[in-house]
Amino acid sequence: MRTIPALLHCDGCTDAITYQRNVALLAFGKATIDLVTLAFVPGVSVVDVAAAWLNPFRLIGPWLDGTMPTMICATTLLFFTALVWNSVHRARHAGWKHFLGLLTAVPFIGAVITVILALVPARKHTVWDLF
Repeated sequence: MRTIPALLHCDGCTDAITYQRNVALLAFGKATIDLVTLAFVPGVSVVDVAAAWLNPFRLIGPWLDGTMPTMICATTLLFFTALVWNSVHRARHAGWKHFLGLLTAVPFIGAVITVILALVPARKHTVWDLF
């Protein structure tokens, strides 16, 4: 019955290279789905979709109006959920408080925090570390 904790990886850490790879793959996947959706659904505001990378809450109004496809909103939610999940694990690996990974979901600050987490070195573990 250790499948769920192993799948969720609740106690894990993510090193810098893995974090950079995960963020790049998430961004590539979201950009691909956004571009395909924009190609097949006419009349979608490209500016709103591009601005959603910095402020995902900008999509709520157009989605409620029916002018933004649900696929773009769903992939944005999935992207930021996975980004926060990876950022919490990366913050743990860097020796920071876990909640600092949640800052990647804050509009406009999230991009800066993501770059900082990608570049910060890992915390050096010593023999005296209990956790």
